[in-house]
Amino acid sequence: MRFSLRGKADELEARAADTKPLLGPFIMDGQATMIYAAPNTGKTLIVLHLLLAAIEQGLVDPNRVFYFNADDGSQGLAVKARLLQDVGAHMLAPGHRTFRIAHLVETMLQAVDEDSARGTVIVIDTLKKATDLMDKKRTSEFAQVCRQYVMAGGTIIALGHTRKNPKADGTAQYQGTTDILEDFDAVYIAQLLKAKSDSSVRVVDFNMEKRRADSPDNVFYAYAADAGLSYEEKLVSVRTVDPDELDDYVAVENFSHPAVMSAISELIQAGEGEGQMALMRKAAKVAAVSERVALRVLQEFTGTTPGVHLWNFRTGARGVRRYDLIPQD
Repeated sequence: MRFSLRGKADELEARAADTKPLLGPFIMDGQATMIYAAPNTGKTLIVLHLLLAAIEQGLVDPNRVFYFNADDGSQGLAVKARLLQDVGAHMLAPGHRTFRIAHLVETMLQAVDEDSARGTVIVIDTLKKATDLMDKKRTSEFAQVCRQYVMAGGTIIALGHTRKNPKADGTAQYQGTTDILEDFDAVYIAQLLKAKSDSSVRVVDFNMEKRRADSPDNVFYAYAADAGLSYEEKLVSVRTVDPDELDDYVAVENFSHPAVMSAISELIQAGEGEGQMALMRKAAKVAAVSERVALRVLQEFTGTTPGVHLWNFRTGARGVRRYDLIPQD
């Protein structure tokens, strides 16, 4: 049969990448790793730190590193371009040197066909700029391209955002369909922590959602977050954190409060969604929280985007807001 791989075992073994840590202890060589986090958590900062460290240690050939940057303004793009250029790595950005997003997939497939993917590292920042994460067909097709690429020996690291509304237990959840979770080798969801006694230090907890290799359940990195620090200063401040240190850190307060979210949703569904302040006070009483927290949750999840917002309002007589739940994907 012409599609059979019988007799190709030696060739496949020669092409396969060893499953070993490449960037830190949790991003493996020859795998597709997805990292989700809320905006401004520090995921890009930490991944870039790990990438530069791997290059310095000789684990990665900088000429075979391709950083796809579609999530920066002009200043951020310039800073990262300088950092990568100084070590000999490549940056790709839509709209620069005629590069388009479609070229990413074309280049990956070409590398697979030419057997040149082995030993390369592609960082995709962020994944939503490379494919439509809310479109199951397009996400699945892109994930299959990534699968072909890592089977040919390449390494892919993709970055993405978590939703504003968490799971029922209050933990963060990823944006988009389940295809990336299903088709990537490893998925980590990052949560931001802060020091109890020093607000200028932040810790990021990378929590394992899925893995295929012997990667850790959690890894922790700290970085300086003082006002006025340059990106380069924050980058050189990144360090690993021993789990024994974690008693000194707490989760950053966020207003994705499941009890308040549930209370507001139930009140709206029961027809009691009239008036912002009235709805807030009722929700605060039901959820047994302060009115400040209830108001922040109400405002945080007001909008029109499913997966990000939970309700929106219409302005009625006398300018009173009337809240309605929005359909979720």
